[in-house]
This record gives sequence, C-alpha cells and structure tokens, in this order.
Amino acid sequence: TTKIYGKKVLQLIPLIGWAWWFTESLFLKRDWTKDKQIIQEGVRTAVEYPDNYWVTLLLFPEGTRLTNQKLENSHIVAKEKGYPIMKHHLLPRPKGFAYSIQELKGKLNAVYDATVVFDDGYPSLMDVLHGKKIMSRIRARRYEVKDLPDSEEELSEWLRNLFKEKDDVVEKFYQTKELDRPGFRIPKRYNDLVMHIFWIIVTLVPLLFYLVNVLFYGSLLHKAVIVLVFVLVNLLAKFMIGFTQLEKGSAYGKVITKKKAE
Repeated sequence: TTKIYGKKVLQLIPLIGWAWWFTESLFLKRDWTKDKQIIQEGVRTAVEYPDNYWVTLLLFPEGTRLTNQKLENSHIVAKEKGYPIMKHHLLPRPKGFAYSIQELKGKLNAVYDATVVFDDGYPSLMDVLHGKKIMSRIRARRYEVKDLPDSEEELSEWLRNLFKEKDDVVEKFYQTKELDRPGFRIPKRYNDLVMHIFWIIVTLVPLLFYLVNVLFYGSLLHKAVIVLVFVLVNLLAKFMIGFTQLEKGSAYGKVITKKKAE
C-alpha cells in the first residue's frame, strides 16, 4: 500500500483523495504541534503491517508546489540561513522528514529519492485530457536508512544537500537533455493496450447504447437528468484540473515567516 504526506484538504478530492484517505495517508494541518502527533501515529501504523507486506510512504519535503514567488522567497531564506540556493526546487522543510526517519529507524529499510524531469516543460492534467504526448525521465536513488544520520540537525543538513544535488541534476538536464547517469527505457507492454481496449468496450459501448436510447425514447425528465450528470462531471473535471495548475496552488510558502524552512 502507498501512503502520502499531504495537506488535509487533499482528502476531499473526489476519487483520488478518498483513495488516499482509505489507505490511512498522513493528512497534515501545517501546525507542528498537531502534525507531529499525526506523523507519529501514521508511521507507527505503517510499521505494524506484516513483514511481507510492501508499504510506501510518499513525501514531498518542500511542502508546496513550485511557483516563481515561492522560489524567490525560498532564495531569501536560503541566503539568510546559509543554505544552498536552488533554481528548480524550493528549500525543503526537513522537520517532518527528520522526525519520520527517527521514528522509522530499525523498522524501515530504505529511502528512495526520485527526481522527475520532462522533455517539454511541466505538463498538467489538461495536457493529459487533450492527449498530449508527455515524455518524462526519472532518476532514482536508494539510501539505506541505517546509513542516515540520527539527529534532527544532521538529517536536515543531509536533506538539503540531497536537494542541492537534485537541483544540479535538473539544471544539467535542461541544458543537455541528458541525466547524469545511463538509463533505460521502460518497454511498452501490449497487455496494457489490450486491457485498455477491453475496458473501453465493456464501459463505453453500453454507455453509448444507453445514451442513444435515452435520446430517442427517454422522457423529458430522463433527458434532463442525463444533462445534469454531464454538467456535474464537467464541473468535477475542472475542479480536479484546478489542483494541478500551479497558479491556483495554496498560499503556503508565499509569505516568509520566522519558522520558514523548519
């Protein structure tokens, strides 16, 4: 099972948010006195799974999405504290990461760092819906938990250095279109195509048949209900797309506070 660290509002997103809620993901309130307890309970629940049960905890230490304004504020804080200046990443907020590692030492095997880059800018859900071809590359590294530092200060420094390394990799990629190590292309699987076609036939063909029958033989009320459903689905799609648009992201990180980067 996969659990995420995410802001509390994410659990309200239809379908995917509900799925995260059912997996007992860690929904944070951005108040450390409360979030510490949430993280403690969440990671302890995760390690109670059977030994042969795969559990993944997904964390974005920046705590928010990247925008130009947030990046500028991140640079200000980094200069004040003597932290690395990054072009493509916000300064990570290491407190939750450090506390999680301290709780999981001896219980979790490894930390996987994944850096995702795209050949053509930053795609959105709208690009996916429009059928736009999206090419991505993933640079993944494994770190044994037993090899990580123990104290919060050392873990925080380790995380900042890791992000600086990630940022250098991304910068080099946008200059050369190559990552810093050889990779391999995941081969296409025809099973996926067959499964996709199968579900199109199973779901869309009966739906189309049903809609044609309603159009020609349904009552006025029946047709009105169908129109209402389509309107609601359209509004829901726009709502979910809004969550993927950077300009509609949260205000978290736009205002510099004394506790910034803690």
